[in-house]
Amino acid sequence: MKDARRKQMEALIAERQTVTMEALRDAFNVSMNTVRADVAYLVQTGAVEKVYGGVRAVSHQEVPLFTQRATQHPDAKRQIARQAEALIADRDVIYVDAGTTTMHLIDCLDNAKRVTILTGNLYVISQAAAKPNVELIVLPGVLNRRTNSVIDGSTLEFLARYQVHKAFMGVSGVSADGRLCVSTYAEYELKKLAVQQSQRAYLLVDSSKFGGAGLMSYGALENMKQIITDSGCPDHIRQLCAVKNIPLTILP
Repeated sequence: MKDARRKQMEALIAERQTVTMEALRDAFNVSMNTVRADVAYLVQTGAVEKVYGGVRAVSHQEVPLFTQRATQHPDAKRQIARQAEALIADRDVIYVDAGTTTMHLIDCLDNAKRVTILTGNLYVISQAAAKPNVELIVLPGVLNRRTNSVIDGSTLEFLARYQVHKAFMGVSGVSADGRLCVSTYAEYELKKLAVQQSQRAYLLVDSSKFGGAGLMSYGALENMKQIITDSGCPDHIRQLCAVKNIPLTILP
C-alpha cells in the first residue's frame, strides 16, 4: 500500500510539476507526517526535489528506444563487455542487467565456463539457448520495448529469491556527482534490488552516459566493485573515482 501510494504521488507531482505538501496530504488523505516520509523517500530516489512549501518534479532526459541505442557506440560496448567477461569465473551465478552494453556479455562468454545467468534481458535470453554451458533463469514480467527486457511487480518478487555472485549493471546516465540514473520507478526498484542481491556489482558503461540525467538514481559509483568504461570517460569522473577509491578500468 505504501509503495503504491508513493508511485501515485510521484505520478501526481510529475503531472503538476509543483505541488504543496498540503495538497499532497489532501489528495492522498493521509497525515502530514506520512506525506513528509513519502516525500523524503522520493527526494532520496531523485524523483522530486524540495522547494519552499512543497515539492517539484526533477526534469530528466527521455531515454531513446533500445533499437536506437543498440546502434550507438557498438565497438566500445563490445570492448567493455569483453573486459567484464574476464571477471566471470567457472560456476558463477551472475545477474545480467538490461542494457545495450551488458547484452554483449553473452556473446563474449567463454564456452569453457559453466555459469548460471539470471536475467530479463531478451537479447541474453535469446542467445543463451545456443550455449550449453549456460544455465538460464529467466525473470518474469511484461516486455518493455525501451529496454528490450521484462519488468513488472512479479520481476522484483522473483529476483528477491536469489543471491548472485556478480551483477553486471547498466545505467541510463551517470550524473556529475556519480549518481546512477534511471528513468522509471520500476527500473529504480529492479536495479537497486539486483545490487542488493549480489556479492559484487560491476557497472558497464560507455562514456556517452556520463553527464546524463534521469528521473531517479538507484545508487552511486561507490556502490560498484568496479567501473568499466572507454577512453571518453570525462576527467571529473576519473577524479571522483580516485578520491573515493573506486576501481575504474578505462579501455583504450
